[in-house]
Amino acid sequence: MNKIAVLTALSSILGLASSQASEHWPEIGQGINLDFSTTEVNKIGYDPAYYDVFKAAGFDSVRFFVKQGIDPMHYRDAIDGAINRGLTVVITGFTGRTHGKQSFVDYWRNFAQLYAMYPKELVFEIMNEPRMAGHPVEHKYNVEVMDWLGSAVVAIRETNPTRVIAIGGPHNNHADMLVEYATPEFLNYRLPDGTGFEEDENIWGIFHCYNPQGWSHTHETKSVVDVNPEWKKELTDVLDLGHQWAKTHGKKVLLSEWGTKLPNHRHEVLEYFSFMKKEMAKRDIDWMYYCGVFNNAWTFALYNSEYGFEKTTDLVEALTGETPKIMTLPTNQINNSAFMMDTEHWYTNGHVTLGTADGQGVDGSTALRCMVMFVWPEEPVIYQQTKPEWRFYSDGFYMLQLREGNTYNISFYAKTTYKTKLRVQLGDAENDPILWTSDPVEIDTELQKYELTYLHDKPSVDNARFSIIFSDRHSEVILDEIKLVGSRP
Repeated sequence: MNKIAVLTALSSILGLASSQASEHWPEIGQGINLDFSTTEVNKIGYDPAYYDVFKAAGFDSVRFFVKQGIDPMHYRDAIDGAINRGLTVVITGFTGRTHGKQSFVDYWRNFAQLYAMYPKELVFEIMNEPRMAGHPVEHKYNVEVMDWLGSAVVAIRETNPTRVIAIGGPHNNHADMLVEYATPEFLNYRLPDGTGFEEDENIWGIFHCYNPQGWSHTHETKSVVDVNPEWKKELTDVLDLGHQWAKTHGKKVLLSEWGTKLPNHRHEVLEYFSFMKKEMAKRDIDWMYYCGVFNNAWTFALYNSEYGFEKTTDLVEALTGETPKIMTLPTNQINNSAFMMDTEHWYTNGHVTLGTADGQGVDGSTALRCMVMFVWPEEPVIYQQTKPEWRFYSDGFYMLQLREGNTYNISFYAKTTYKTKLRVQLGDAENDPILWTSDPVEIDTELQKYELTYLHDKPSVDNARFSIIFSDRHSEVILDEIKLVGSRP
């Protein structure tokens, strides 16, 4: 048989395998990363409203992170919320606090057991960007990463024999790492029936693409042409690698992250979107754009809690071909509102010592412990605002905003050892001017929810501060689920 005949026969076999496997494959379509779950970098929390607005904007699937060490049950609402709305959901492991291989494998075994009865619209992407999880990039560690992934596949297959499992290469899931390491040589695991990577038709490959990175990740506005005049070739070279992997192994490939910071020249961003969509379609590469939400200060995010898609409608249309049917829904602006990242993004004027209180929050969750020392020479306060030294800071993008005409519902859970009072305050980022201070709220010794309302009838504030002011020295206050949610009249 000549070479052309061999390739034709192989192509037919791979096509047959794909058609048989497809009964277990969910639809990715036009996917979006919703980066709302706390990992090692703090973000806003899950809110079902995000699913409503992005589904109404034409997206078919969502991807979000799960953090090893967090009970798999914690993510059930977010998984159910997507599936119940007809969205495929890809969960990807963020494993920066992994305690060795066995811990990693056991976590995925437990996750798989809990969700074994879920439909095919739930996809397990085992590890996001191993370098971010602390795995060095030398060859021996790259081999180690693939060993971890293969062992996790074996654990998942104990209870999920046909669920789609997505696997990338080491480093930052670059396409060349997928081609080099996501192979039978390094994924040499064996299931009890003797099959492995080659025979498992429900293994997908994933890769990420932020090329040219000097443009996509810049902290200042740049022209993509200035960064690389041949930027389109740079992109197609990456996409060709993903396509090559899929053809070589007869498997589906997914670009699970791609995108750019939005302050770049709008006409170039739109051209980039159009080019990427066209080239991915040519190569039968499914995609999930990064990202939809993170927090209001995140320069990749398409959605803002106060302005929704009003400032990014053209970008959404370029991605999905549809105008968003819902521009904005009420969502929380506060970062680390449930204190899953300890005290990250919360600051004090020095008269309050901040720490966490395990088991004292809502439903036994972790809460914030505020130990008030003094009430002079200034009032003890904790606050949240955009800090210019935040490592992801970009001019013009701020975490907390107050929009003219919005009514804000402020809520929190609190308790104290002895009865005490606190006030909530809103102001400009440096609290000059102060915009509003609530009446004193008396806090009881049992954990309960408190709610306040503020109408912002002043000009919009792009960079606001949210503060909680304490009244009594030597008091201890437990806080949890702090929310600042605005809604248009």
